[in-house]
Amino acid sequence: MKFKKCITAAFALFLTISQTFSLPVHAEETYQIEAPHMYAHAYAVMDANSGEILFGENVDKKIYPASTAKLMSAIVAVESGTPLSTVIKTKSKIVYHTTPGTYNLGMNAGEEYTLGNLLHMSLMASAADATDTMAVGIYGSRDEFAKKMNEKVKELGLAKTSFDNPVGSDIGGGFKHTYSTAREMSEITRYAMTLETIRKITAKSYYTIKGKGSQSGRQISNTNWFYTQYPYNDHYFTIIGSKTGTTNAAGHVFIATAIDKEGHELICAYFGKESKASTFKWINYLLTKAFKEYKKGNLTLTKGAYNVRYSEDSTAYSRCMEADLIHQDDSGKILLDETISEEQATSIIQAVLEPETSGTRVTGYFDTLSGSSTSCTKESLCKALKRALPGIEKVVPVKDVIEKLPDTITVENAVHLAGTAARNFILYEASFPTYEMRTWDENNLTPFMSPFIFTEEQTQSFMVP
Repeated sequence: MKFKKCITAAFALFLTISQTFSLPVHAEETYQIEAPHMYAHAYAVMDANSGEILFGENVDKKIYPASTAKLMSAIVAVESGTPLSTVIKTKSKIVYHTTPGTYNLGMNAGEEYTLGNLLHMSLMASAADATDTMAVGIYGSRDEFAKKMNEKVKELGLAKTSFDNPVGSDIGGGFKHTYSTAREMSEITRYAMTLETIRKITAKSYYTIKGKGSQSGRQISNTNWFYTQYPYNDHYFTIIGSKTGTTNAAGHVFIATAIDKEGHELICAYFGKESKASTFKWINYLLTKAFKEYKKGNLTLTKGAYNVRYSEDSTAYSRCMEADLIHQDDSGKILLDETISEEQATSIIQAVLEPETSGTRVTGYFDTLSGSSTSCTKESLCKALKRALPGIEKVVPVKDVIEKLPDTITVENAVHLAGTAARNFILYEASFPTYEMRTWDENNLTPFMSPFIFTEEQTQSFMVP
C-alpha cells in the first residue's frame, strides 16, 4: 500500500508539470546531430515551431545581445497597445544624447514620426535615436521602458536575460545589466516573430522613411546582409527576418529566421568573434546543415504556424499540419476562423488523439470515424469525439470545452477540443473502462492501462457525474 501511495503522489507531481505535451530540456542536452564547432562566443539553432534547440555551442553561456535587444524593444512597443499611427515627437535630450555604443540615424529635435516609422528605423537600420525616441514616447523614459522589457523577460520565463536600456548597449557603453544567452535570445526571437508587425518589418530589404523631419524621404536598407549583399543557400530555405547587432563585447551578432517550402521554421542565433561577413557565412552554413540533415532523415523538424506557436494547442496544430489537414496561408498563418466539414473534424480528432493512445492499452476507435462533406456542427464534432474514445467527454476539462462550443465548428474549435482531450488523456486512461481494472495487488504489479493508481474518490473527482 505504501508503494501505491508513492505512485499516486508521483502522478500528482507529473500532472502538475505536464499541462503541455512536452517541456524543453535546458541542461545537458543531447542533440539529434553533432553540433559543429564554431569560432564564436556561442550559437544556437532552434526549431521555431517547437522551441527545441536542435544543436549549438555554449547555448547557456552569458553573452551580450547588442542590437538584437531591439527585438525585445519592438515586442514591448507593439504590445503596449500604442497604435502604429501614433505620432511621436523627438526630444533634444534624447536624440542629442542617445544611449551610447550603437548607431544613430542623425535625427534632430522637434521632428515627428509615427511609431510605425520608428519601428522600421529601429529594426531595419538599427537606429538608437529612433529606438530611444520610441521608448520615451511610449513609456516616458528609457529606464521605464527597460523595466517593461524585463517584465516581458520574466513573463517568457527567461532566467538569464536582463536589459537596462532599449538599444542593446552593454558593458562597453557602461551598461552592466544587458546580457542574455544564445538560447534565450533565440526564444525572444521566436516570440518576436509571432507578432505580425515585427515579422513584416524584418522581412523588408529597403524602406523609405516618412515623417516631418530630417529623415523623411530617406531610404534605409536592412542591416540583414542576406537581403542585400550576401548570398545564401535558397535551394533549402528562405530567410524571412530577424536582427543584427555589433558591439566589442558582443562581437558580430545576427539572429536569422529561415523557413523551408514545407513550413519548417528555424532560428539561428550566432554571436561571432570574427567579422560581420563571417557571421553571415557561418549562419548560412549552419542553416544549410540543419535543413540538409532534415532531408536525410537525421533531424526531426516540426511543422507549425507562427500565429499558434504559443497556443496551448500548439502540439495539436503541429500534428494536424503533419497530417496535411490544415494549412498556412501565404503569410504563414493558419486561418483559425475557417469553418470545416464533418470529415475534416473527424480527421483532426484522429490526428491529435491517436498518438496519445499508441503507447497504452486504451482502445481508440479511430477506424470507425467517418464524416460527410457537410459543415461540422457541435453535435457532429462531439459525436465523433465520443466514438473515438468513449467516455472522454466526461473528463472535466473536456466537458468544459464542449459546453462552450458554438453551433458551427471552425478549425480553432476542433483543434482546441482535440488538444484538450490529448492534454487530459492520462486522466481518461486512469479512469476507463472501469476503476476495478486498475486495482493494484501483489499478483498484479502491472495495471491494466496505467502505472498511476487512484483511489475511487480520486477517480471520481476527475470525472463528470
